[in-house]
Amino acid sequence: MKTRFKPHIVAMRRYQTSTGRDLVEGLRLDRNERVCNASNSVLDALWKEMPPSILHVTPDMGVLYEAIADHEGVPRDHLYLTQGITEGIRFIYETLTNPGDNVVVLDPTYPMYQVYAELFQLEYRRFGYGQDHKPDFQALVDAIDDRTAVVAIANPNLPIESALTVDQIRDIAARCKERDIVLVIDEAYHHFGAETAKGLIEEFDNLVVMRTFSKAWGMAGIRLGYMISQPQNITYLNKTRSLVETNAFSMQAALFALKHVDLMADHVGEVKAGTACLQAGLDELGVPWHGGEYTNGLMIFLRSNAEASGAVAFMRERKIYIRGSFEPPYDTCIRASLGDPASMQSFLSAFRDYLAAAR
Repeated sequence: MKTRFKPHIVAMRRYQTSTGRDLVEGLRLDRNERVCNASNSVLDALWKEMPPSILHVTPDMGVLYEAIADHEGVPRDHLYLTQGITEGIRFIYETLTNPGDNVVVLDPTYPMYQVYAELFQLEYRRFGYGQDHKPDFQALVDAIDDRTAVVAIANPNLPIESALTVDQIRDIAARCKERDIVLVIDEAYHHFGAETAKGLIEEFDNLVVMRTFSKAWGMAGIRLGYMISQPQNITYLNKTRSLVETNAFSMQAALFALKHVDLMADHVGEVKAGTACLQAGLDELGVPWHGGEYTNGLMIFLRSNAEASGAVAFMRERKIYIRGSFEPPYDTCIRASLGDPASMQSFLSAFRDYLAAAR
């Protein structure tokens, strides 16, 4: 079998992150997922809606398609369900690029954009940020050439929070259309306050908008997302579909969420309150930060790489899990997911202890 291994896949390096966490007593601030668990009353209500046949029958995805179409205000033929945005990225690269093409991506961002570029033998071109933590649009223009197949922008983006306006996206979409380039707008964090490109779908046949239940909905565990695009694009992309797009449990959880949109709104409200708490606490400590306006993540700027890695280790010993190990120029940063005020106070208390010991 080894003789059939593909050299470019053998050369890939894959890492598993966020392993070994105490998910019962620990504070989960490392993956920009929901920080606190849903209440028992919500979980009980969800379980009661699970049909007796859930273990035995392949689910009918049509019900979920209709529910999402109604929620988004788009026709069903504009939607394609995927296992999170992750699978959507894979399907786009798989069906709309060829080996040797390049993809231009706002980076740093969700790492699967680069992983799948390597898998499908694409050149991964980054355009990044200026000193003001805003995307460098000239770098985007400079990166595009005749082999560019896809431009992908998470909007809002993390770990360096940024959010484009609809007018900015329209300009990028028009530039891409002139050169027959697919524009992917990843709206994983949209519900925290950013503008959406959804209204541009009918205007641009090269535009794909992606959404997920992982962030504002607080349901990363169900691994469910979807694409929105023009019908001819969806018909084509849909050729990649497995027997069904997701499992029965994920489908029922999503249907429950769509029936109770107030739960998502409550979660966003908790995050906003916790964000204000954390930002105020960091200001008191004189520690610079960036983010928290359009996403549920905050970058915290420390004095050195050693201080950042020390903070991650110190917090982990206390079962508070945060992110570090960013590439320069952000290697002196740590990132904390944002949650309810009580969780943010717990982080601040431990962070104060760390600074007292480290400085």
